[in-house]
Amino acid sequence: MKQLLVSISAFILSFNHLQAQCPTAAVVLSTQAEVNAFPTTYAGCTILPDGVDLEIMGNDITDLTPLSQITSIQGILEIRDCATLTNLNGLNNLSIVGNDPLDGFIMRDLPLLNDISALNSLTTVHGEFTIRTCNSLTTLNGLNNVDTANGSLIIRDNALLQNLNGLNSLIHIGETLELVQNPVLTDISALSNVNSIVGGPEGGIFIEANTALTNLTGLGNNNTTVGGNLDLLLNDNLSLCSVPSICNYLANPPVGAIITINTNITGCNTQAEIQAGCVALSAEENADNNNFTVYPNPANDMIYINSSNTNDQIELRNVYGQLIKQVKITSNKTELNISDLSPGIYYIKTSAQNALNRFVKL
Repeated sequence: MKQLLVSISAFILSFNHLQAQCPTAAVVLSTQAEVNAFPTTYAGCTILPDGVDLEIMGNDITDLTPLSQITSIQGILEIRDCATLTNLNGLNNLSIVGNDPLDGFIMRDLPLLNDISALNSLTTVHGEFTIRTCNSLTTLNGLNNVDTANGSLIIRDNALLQNLNGLNSLIHIGETLELVQNPVLTDISALSNVNSIVGGPEGGIFIEANTALTNLTGLGNNNTTVGGNLDLLLNDNLSLCSVPSICNYLANPPVGAIITINTNITGCNTQAEIQAGCVALSAEENADNNNFTVYPNPANDMIYINSSNTNDQIELRNVYGQLIKQVKITSNKTELNISDLSPGIYYIKTSAQNALNRFVKL
C-alpha cells in the first residue's frame, strides 16, 4: 500500500512538473536563440493556455522549427517584424489560435515571408486574423483548412498578393472582411464558400484601394449573409460589384448600416449602379438557357453575339438601363463595334427574350 501511495505521489509530482513547463504569462521570442530554447524552457508544453500570448519578433529569426510541439495557442499569436523569416516551418502542428474575440493571429511586417504552407493544420482562428505587409506573399496557400475566423479577417498592404487562394475552405467570418491596399490583387474568388460575415456595429465588408481589382466575383455566394457596414471605395479599376452577396445585402441592408460606395469606376461607383446591375442578374442567368452568348469579355473594339433567334433585335444598354445602340440580328453570329464606348459595364439584351449578358468595355 505504501509503495502504491509513493507511486501515486510521484505521478502527481511528475504531472504537475509537466504542467509547470507551460508559460503562465506572455512569451516574447525576440532572437533565434530564444526560439531555439523554447522546447527546453517549456518541455512537453503543447497547448499554450488561455490568456498566454506568444509574440515572435526579431530580425535574426529565420527558423521556427523548434516550435513544432505547439498544437494550440489559446491567446494571441503574433509574428511580426521578422525581417529575414521566409517560411513558417515549425508551426505544422498548430490547429487552433485563440479562445475568445480578444485573441487572434497576426502576421505583420514580414518582408521576406513567401511560404505559409506550414499552416496546413490550422482550422480555426478566434479573434482577429491579420495578414499585413507581407510583401513577398503571392497567394495564401497553406490556409486551406481554415474554415472559421471568428473575428475580423484583415488582409492589407501586401505588395505582391495576387489572389486569396488558400482560403477556399473558409465559411464563416465573425466580424469584418477587410481587403485594403493590396495593389496587385485581382482575384478574390477563393471566398466563394463564405456563408456568413456577421458584421456588427463596426464590422462588415471593407474593400478599399485595391488598384488592380476589377470585379468582386466569388465574394461569397447567393446564400451568404452579410451584416454591418459596406465600404467599396478607391478601387481604381473595380467595375463589377453586382454579385449575389452584395445584391442581397443592398436589397435589405441591416438597420443602421453605413454604406459607402465611391471612387471606383462606372458599374461600381454608386449604389444605384450596383443595384442596376443586380436587377439584371436574374435575366442574365437566363441567357444561357436561351442560347444567347456574348464574347470576348472583356473587349476593346468588337464583340460577337450568338443567338438562336435571327428575327430579334440586339439592345446595348448602359448600367442605368439607357439604350445606347440597337442592331437587328441577321445571322447566328452578329458583330457589334464598341470602340466608341467609354470603359465600363454594359448589357446586351435581345428584345424578344427575357435574357441579357453583361460585358466589360476596356
